[in-house]
Amino acid sequence: MINKIVVACCDIEIQNIVKETVSSVIGDKNVIICKSIFEIHNAIKYQNDIAIIFDKYFLGFVISYELVRIHYLNDKVLTYFVDLDDVSHYFAMRIHQLGVDGFIPNIEDRGFFKKSVLQMQSGKKVYPEAVTRSFEEEDYLLDRDSISEVTTTEMEIGLYLSKGFCTKEIAYRTGYQANTVSRYIKRLKRKIGYFKPGDLELLCKKYFKQLPGGNNDNKD
Repeated sequence: MINKIVVACCDIEIQNIVKETVSSVIGDKNVIICKSIFEIHNAIKYQNDIAIIFDKYFLGFVISYELVRIHYLNDKVLTYFVDLDDVSHYFAMRIHQLGVDGFIPNIEDRGFFKKSVLQMQSGKKVYPEAVTRSFEEEDYLLDRDSISEVTTTEMEIGLYLSKGFCTKEIAYRTGYQANTVSRYIKRLKRKIGYFKPGDLELLCKKYFKQLPGGNNDNKD
């Protein structure tokens, strides 16, 4: 049974929805708001009954590295991701492959989200039926490149996109053909659950805060 939940979200709207909904299930005192990965590390140490809820921005472009560190510190911690929208099918499949315990879209539907939190509290896997079915039927094998971890090249292109560069400009700066850049962009957007230009801006901001010497919190 999960008795404490860490909320780690860059998007303030998502953070508020998660905090309010989770508090209604387990109480305010059992909700921990973390603004950096280091705060998460401190919060999960020596805890056997704890879970983390992330938005799709908090761990940056490459999620797998931070997940490894988190489970190294506490191999009992459960991890979940949430989103406001339901367009993140590829993102959900990507994190499923990374061993994440669940993905909950459409959290503005408070009733639906509360039911999902109750499932989390019981330590259950919580994924949309379409994602679970994709793995059961192995149709994810048809497009494995879109659900694998973000590559260095994809991240580089994402950083250019977040600064407003167009496909031709990115091609010129990277040395790739424009059609190759377009393929990378399509694949990257699927992997990160892209919905709006602000998605890339938040990921870019998080990336630079994670660099040595960066401001490692979530303040703007």
